[in-house]
Amino acid sequence: MADLSPQSEYQQIREEIRAEHVLISNRLTWYVTSQSFLVSAFAISCGSGFTWFKWFPAVLLPMIGLTASCLIFPSIVGASQTIRLWHQKQREFFAREPEFSKAFLLERKSHIDSRGLWFPRFMPLLFGSFWLIVFGASLFR
Repeated sequence: MADLSPQSEYQQIREEIRAEHVLISNRLTWYVTSQSFLVSAFAISCGSGFTWFKWFPAVLLPMIGLTASCLIFPSIVGASQTIRLWHQKQREFFAREPEFSKAFLLERKSHIDSRGLWFPRFMPLLFGSFWLIVFGASLFR
């Protein structure tokens, strides 16, 4: 980015951070939507005395839910790490360009950005644990 003007470089950094946040948001929306359908199917099949295939609510739904959790987790962690890298580039940019630092640097604690990414990281672990518990409980029925 050395050949860019400072304005273009700052804009590029901000756009990359924004794009990663949009990726996390879209992935999390897809994930929570799919999990809601799986949990609904599980609740309906267990609550209505579903006896057609006993393995459907006890094995198939937990395996699909756990697989989705395992697939989405690395992509959310990867996007979170990329955001962290872009924030580091932004700090380096502010160190090189003090006039931008005066105008755009937010005076806030550094943990705010990292804690803001806890929720997307936590959700796949939460749903994955839920599906493991459901699967484990079905083994002891």
